[in-house]
Amino acid sequence: MNVVHYQSQRKSNTAYIIVDKTLTYQNGWIIELIKNISDFTISNICSKHYDVLVGLEEDSLLNYAADQKFKHAVVLSTGTDFINGESFFTAVENLITRDYFLAGHILDRKESYYELHHQCYVINLTKYDLLGRPYIGQKQLGEPHQQNSPIRSVENIHDDYTPISVIGSNDRQDYRHKLHGWNILSQAFDNNESVIVFNNNFRNNKKYYYPEDQQEFLKHIQWAYARERFCSTEFVHIENTEFVDVIEKDFDCIITPASGAWFIPYISRVNSVKVIYYDYNQNSLDYWKIHAPKIENVTYEFVRIDLLGLCDYDSIFDKCSGKTLFNVSNIFCYEGTSMMSSLSYRLHKENELLEKIPDDIYVFFNSRSCIGFLDIQHKGRKLETVEINKLLKPTWHVNQDWI
Repeated sequence: MNVVHYQSQRKSNTAYIIVDKTLTYQNGWIIELIKNISDFTISNICSKHYDVLVGLEEDSLLNYAADQKFKHAVVLSTGTDFINGESFFTAVENLITRDYFLAGHILDRKESYYELHHQCYVINLTKYDLLGRPYIGQKQLGEPHQQNSPIRSVENIHDDYTPISVIGSNDRQDYRHKLHGWNILSQAFDNNESVIVFNNNFRNNKKYYYPEDQQEFLKHIQWAYARERFCSTEFVHIENTEFVDVIEKDFDCIITPASGAWFIPYISRVNSVKVIYYDYNQNSLDYWKIHAPKIENVTYEFVRIDLLGLCDYDSIFDKCSGKTLFNVSNIFCYEGTSMMSSLSYRLHKENELLEKIPDDIYVFFNSRSCIGFLDIQHKGRKLETVEINKLLKPTWHVNQDWI
């Protein structure tokens, strides 16, 4: 059993399981994009203080999670992207307070029985143990079977195969095919365990790109490209979007993305202070040119620079003087750009920046590129760079270099 275990600093009773399906995809471009987003997903989940388990075998991963005494597991396939910040994770925390066994996309496939869609589901591991750890049940076309026919709601979420609720019954029926999740669903229904259909708190806060189907992928990847363009050209943070945790204060120079006025408690009250707003989004810079707080001893400069692209670092550092704090924020681990940049490239650009930063500048990262993969210092002076081969490889990178 090959399970790659990424451990968070604060232990939760809920594990996130990523089932690696990249070997089943038929297109190299799709594979590379999904690897990018899956690398980011590990960082995203670990930054929320959950452990992540990665592997190829779904049932083995669930057994491992139960052996590790986790109480709940969120199971997702490569190709699932959590969006909108904390929203999906909050929905999970609310769900696990309820009496449930299984929650996910439950699809009425008519003569093929019901399907638990593999993109994402949540399972109560305590009940999973009590039921004898039933196997999930993979897709098997042309595999007749007989099951108790569940009772489904008349109403649908969309189309005619997405009921808003499903419960068990004692009415036996013949089915022609087995689809993903057929066995664990039948075990749940036959034992009167609660099966919950994902509501909009789950649906609207994740994105699945359907990498197993090239035509579907081409439709859904448009969303990611639109997100990238929106973040780089339109989206403006009009208030603080992160908590900067720095012990030192009284800085004479602050370098920060154009996304808030978090720096006020950290600036000198005596000396002249320069705040350098930088960003790759010109609209963000234009907004803060107007809305930067007017403070008597503070002057502002605005620099357009893309730290993930070709960079003239001197356009920032030549403007610095005195005691300086550089907030790099989450630029190298940002959902708006992560799908189009590999972890290897993001780490390379982060290292390049760290090598250019003068030794006396205090640096703060909200998230480093390799968060989750390696416990690494994220604030201080002269932060260390990281070589890609120091990171714990997920299964989708095992048989190749990090590229």
